Parts: sequence; C-alpha cells; structure tokens
Amino acid sequence: MAPPSSLELVTSLTGDIAVLEHRRRIAIFLAAEGGASWTEIGRALGTTAQAAHKRYRWLRYSAVSDQTWSEPPLRA
Repeated sequence: MAPPSSLELVTSLTGDIAVLEHRRRIAIFLAAEGGASWTEIGRALGTTAQAAHKRYRWLRYSAVSDQTWSEPPLRA
C-alpha cells in the first residue's frame, strides 16, 4: 500500500482536528458547568481567563444531539 499523498494527509489531519476541537468544546462546557473557574479553564487551554471567557462563555452542549453551539442570552 502506497503512503498517503500530501493532500490526503491534509484531508485526514483536518478531519482529526475537527473531531478534537469538538471534543475540546464539550470538555470546556462540562468543566464550566462542573464549577471550574475561567482561570482554570484558561490555564488548561494555555491562555488567559479573560480570553477563555470571551471565546467560550456562551458555549452550550446537548448530550442528546452531541452538538455544541454558542448562544448568547436574549436581550430585552
């Protein structure tokens, strides 16, 4: 079997990254829901608490659909 071409490798790695990013978003949601501080989450991400909070504060997750999304609160 021939080794994968460069483009096949790019395609494969891109799929791997998408799966890992999805799993990371779920872990961030569960950590925040479980009481982890944004300082702790930021440290785990290798960033500041402020950057983690800004990016993930509206993160939501449904275990039923296994989907994550960002949903800011409704404004009156």
